[in-house]
Amino acid sequence: MPTLIAGALISCAVPAFGAVAVTTPANGATVGTSFPVVATTNTTCSQGVAAVGIYVDDKLQWSADGTTVNTTITLTPGAHYVVVQNWDYCGGATKTGLNLNVSDSSTSPGSSLPGTPHINYTDLNVGSGSGGDNGNGVYVRIFGDNFGASQGTSAVTLGGQLVTNCSLCSWSDTMIIAQLGPAAKTGNIVVNVNGLPSNGVPFTVTPTTIVFVSPKGLDTNNGSFTAPFKTWRAAFNSVTSRDSASPSQNTVIYLEPGTDVTFDDGRGYKAAMSLDLGGRSATSQLSIVGYPGGTVNVGSTSVANGIKSWGKFTTIANLNVVGERSAIDSEVGNVRIINNSVSCPAPPSGIGGTACVLAETTNSSDTWAFQGNNVHDTGGNVDKTYHAVYFSSGANHADVGWNTIGQNFKGYCRGIMFHATTGSNQYDLHVHDNVITGGYCDGIQLASVNPSQGTVEVYNNVVAHVAIASNPYGVANEAGIAINSDPAGSTSGTVQVYNNTVVDAGAYTLGNQNGCFGVVYAGAGINLTNNICVQPSAAQPYIQSKSQGVTGTNNLWYGAGAAPAFDSRPVVSPPSFASATNFALQSNSAGKSAGTSSKASQVDIVGDQRGSTPSMGAYQ
Repeated sequence: MPTLIAGALISCAVPAFGAVAVTTPANGATVGTSFPVVATTNTTCSQGVAAVGIYVDDKLQWSADGTTVNTTITLTPGAHYVVVQNWDYCGGATKTGLNLNVSDSSTSPGSSLPGTPHINYTDLNVGSGSGGDNGNGVYVRIFGDNFGASQGTSAVTLGGQLVTNCSLCSWSDTMIIAQLGPAAKTGNIVVNVNGLPSNGVPFTVTPTTIVFVSPKGLDTNNGSFTAPFKTWRAAFNSVTSRDSASPSQNTVIYLEPGTDVTFDDGRGYKAAMSLDLGGRSATSQLSIVGYPGGTVNVGSTSVANGIKSWGKFTTIANLNVVGERSAIDSEVGNVRIINNSVSCPAPPSGIGGTACVLAETTNSSDTWAFQGNNVHDTGGNVDKTYHAVYFSSGANHADVGWNTIGQNFKGYCRGIMFHATTGSNQYDLHVHDNVITGGYCDGIQLASVNPSQGTVEVYNNVVAHVAIASNPYGVANEAGIAINSDPAGSTSGTVQVYNNTVVDAGAYTLGNQNGCFGVVYAGAGINLTNNICVQPSAAQPYIQSKSQGVTGTNNLWYGAGAAPAFDSRPVVSPPSFASATNFALQSNSAGKSAGTSSKASQVDIVGDQRGSTPSMGAYQ
């Protein structure tokens, strides 16, 4: 049998001929940073196709046994040459090349005028416009800003208009609940308000199995809306043939309000919800979703894990998830964790090396989306290796955005932690638009990153009152946003840190590892642009002691003395925040329109357009 080694199929057989037909994306297309690749292959070799793979700019990024490609890859913005290739058992190889343009926004940028609606993310990104509770298919929650307090004449489109007048549909300035309906077609969801279109966010319309779980159901039912299951496990068993195979098509399991998922499910994994299997691809997912209209509680403080998952291509959305040790422990990637309330209010002491939300994988090409979650009431008597959110080994290609982390902080080390305990350093990481408070150690720690392999960026975050003085764990690292190259010799490149607001970071001063920003060990550098750093005194410096490779310009520094020497255009003035707890800028702020457009986010943390004169910090 031939063997795939470093992108080459080794065989002594006579080469044959074949074909690679790529159906998604099209050659020359503009795609978002994460996008599906779908292809079929064949060969004239009598023994068939052995394996398929995807090269990006002449570097093998993904491979698998078999004849078909149906996966999602994540690339940095810009032009890329993508090759889909097969290798057959006769020693032959066939490939098809695509010239793609990868855009920061999914496709359509929307209007740039003030007050323009902006979509941040959606709970589902795959579903059908038929079936379900009333024949209009799946519900989609659309999160963003400037939608308006009520719908009025505004509309949501996905090819045609989505259904917004259903009994569970709703419209507010920051969230819309709609159903796909029969007019929906694969493309981009766009919100139009007063003639201004939002940016477009991609959504795939495809046949979908929709199953319901209700406290009034029976596990002997068929799972329809009128005959729902009673337990989530009965629904899971029905679509996976009792753990034998992933669902045959895209599947959504709706948990209706009041469904009881608080007890150990008996699978032997100490979890209330054990996802042994997931979906088949990015466009054929398995989604576990809270049905609109109420709350679904998953897990409890008496069960070690709320959700423990080995299921690829899964979405977990709109749930209230509680765990004793971890609320969500995902042991594999290609996972979307969206709009959940997450807490671990009393983890046992000495359990380090984990988190309330833990993500890790053995496949470095897996993708992650952690968006719109509220991680609160977490921590206690644990140790400095227990974190609120922890992306561990293999967790590359991650988008971590619009989360709130640290409300009612109870005691953990870092708010968001990236650290590969095994394997290579991490890359293609995008940490943005988060609000992070509390934490005994760093607010955001990128502890083992290699930006030379793919963009690593941190922007539009508010990090306030972190690395607090009462730290009982001893010296760790206590900064607002910190970069670490662990091990240092295996990494290079520069982490881009821009448009963040960091306030009161590093009151715990033991070890002199505190500051708004810092580089723990030399390796990857940090470039600071358009940030605001406000400290209560010089005891909490702007830049962590002994940091190397720090560059940047157009940052506001206040409270700890003169600006750092590397900043070529600093502002050293009070930021004039709206209040002590609201870090938006007043109109007379020295940071207002004082940034540089050389490195700035297109919109701020609340979706307002920055334009050609960006302000410093997370708010325009």
